[in-house]
Amino acid sequence: MQTYFNSKGEMLSATLYGTSSASGVVLCPPHPLYGGSQNDTRLVRIARELTSHNISALCFDYGSYGKGVEEVQNTLDAIAFLQKSVPSVGLLGYSFGAVVASNAATHARIDGFVAISILKRVDGLLAKLEFTSPKLLVHGKRDTVAPYTDFESLYNEAKGSKEKLVLDTDHFYMGDFPAEVAAVAEAVCKFFKRVLSNDSTDPR
Repeated sequence: MQTYFNSKGEMLSATLYGTSSASGVVLCPPHPLYGGSQNDTRLVRIARELTSHNISALCFDYGSYGKGVEEVQNTLDAIAFLQKSVPSVGLLGYSFGAVVASNAATHARIDGFVAISILKRVDGLLAKLEFTSPKLLVHGKRDTVAPYTDFESLYNEAKGSKEKLVLDTDHFYMGDFPAEVAAVAEAVCKFFKRVLSNDSTDPR
């Protein structure tokens, strides 16, 4: 379902997958200057997998480009928008979106976090993983955009409950499409099914 929400005076376009009344996930797209949008193939595949397990998914477009900083606010507004309809919300970001999501997670109440191919920084925005929400970090061993050594450093520094999925792939998960994307979607879905509350009366 196509929908819109307000962020810093802009109406942002989004697609809401599923109608779960218990839980949902906000999905942050990759870099908007390189084609990142709510229609990203990887994010749409994950969103559809989530809805098949009764978890709503909100894929959205950022507003005017703000070097990551404005996109953090866009993400916080997307979380607030989804929280109006579901009590338990997770957050996922891919590439640029993973850095943005990690910063948003330090300012929002979320019940689970997934970073796919996270970078140490984008422009002046550093990845932040010191918040304590449960985390799943997904990365490719052959990633040359976000080097695997950087990923290991970020993972080791991450706080709270955490787990990782490392695949023999690059930054884009398209080498054995759609099998690689399907493997990521399955792992993400299992993680969110476990950490998001399916009880709409949960007081968290």
